[in-house]
Amino acid sequence: MVLVKASWIRSRQQALKNEQEMPAPGPELNRIKKQAGLKFRSIAAPWEEHFHIRYGVAPKKWTVRVMNTRWGSCSTATGRITLNLKLYNKPDACIEYIVVHELCHLIHPNHGKDFYALLEKELPDWKTRRKQLKA
Repeated sequence: MVLVKASWIRSRQQALKNEQEMPAPGPELNRIKKQAGLKFRSIAAPWEEHFHIRYGVAPKKWTVRVMNTRWGSCSTATGRITLNLKLYNKPDACIEYIVVHELCHLIHPNHGKDFYALLEKELPDWKTRRKQLKA
């Protein structure tokens, strides 16, 4: 089984090597978080307005933090969308994909058929963006 997955394992190892390390908690991390927040908000703002106009939903709060296993999360209970600080070093198209993905969760909390239909409608090239994000 390992041999079957060998090329995938090598590509993931390379991707991890290319991933920029985050500084330890402190002033430098806080500075990066602030910059990331501004960048994320500029990308998210038009989409947030679009979802509010078209679907009547909007997040109550956006947060940025270091996350080890996800690019983003959406709490439908609190209306909070959290974006991974590690997205800061990714292309804007990838950030936009995560923003739209999480906004879709305000309408469909799970990853069911309706969720993916909405994601496809709003961002038809989401699969390409997801591949780019995982590369």
